[in-house]
Amino acid sequence: MNNKLVYVCDGGDCNEKGSGNLFTKLKVHFDEVDPHEKRIKIRRYPCFGGCEQGINITIWPDKVFYSLVKESDLPDIITHLEGESAPVTRLTGKVRPDVEEFLWQMLDSPY
Repeated sequence: MNNKLVYVCDGGDCNEKGSGNLFTKLKVHFDEVDPHEKRIKIRRYPCFGGCEQGINITIWPDKVFYSLVKESDLPDIITHLEGESAPVTRLTGKVRPDVEEFLWQMLDSPY
């Protein structure tokens, strides 16, 4: 499995919808299975700009942008992150393409 960086939106709208709880659940899970973050890093992100489709979670370098995420989606997302399944397509393609593209350009940047 390649290294993955997972960002959970921590912006106002996503936070009000419970993103903090989703972040904690993902962090606890991966702290147990990958305590030294050799494969997966879970981080908060201030805002992706897809507020109306929150809660948003992104995975880089896979370039997967999950939206409208609920706690019940976490098992499927975890299975994807652990390399046991493809991305969860029911959670993708919800934000405007330019929102996604801006994020990927920023994460791909060497700066």
